[in-house]
Parts: sequence; structure tokens; C-alpha cells
Amino acid sequence: MNPNVLTAAISAGAAVITAVAALVLNHRGFAMLGDRISDTHRRIDDIAARLRTVETYLKEFFKVQADLDKRLGRIEDKLGIPPR
Repeated sequence: MNPNVLTAAISAGAAVITAVAALVLNHRGFAMLGDRISDTHRRIDDIAARLRTVETYLKEFFKVQADLDKRLGRIEDKLGIPPR
């Protein structure tokens, strides 16, 4: 066999083996990266749910506060207390 052909075949084989090894190793890295991204999305969803809960509580709080402010205004009117 011609030494040039043998050298070319060995070089091509080494390149293929290197490419396959890199794909296998990168696949693991990409899988780990995908898991981290999924975890981040899950955490963001949890935070968004908590924020919606806080928003609901704040709406209720401001509704009760407005009702109390109206009641206080009526009491001040009945007692003749001037507004500030």
C-alpha cells in the first residue's frame, strides 16, 4: 500500500474519531445546560406565581383600605370633624 494513501486514511480516521468523541462529550454538556435552563424556568414560574398571590393580597388590602377610608369619612362627617 502506498504510504501516502495509508497516511491519508489514518488522518481521516483520526479526524472521525475526534469528531465523534467531541459530539459525545458535548452532548453531555448540552444536556446539563438544558437541565439548568429548565430549572431556571421552573424557578421563574414559581416566582411569578408568588407575585400573582402577592398582587391578589394587595388588591384586597387596598379594597379594604378604601372601604375603611369611606367609613372613617362618614364618621368624621357625623361627628363634625373637619377633614385634614
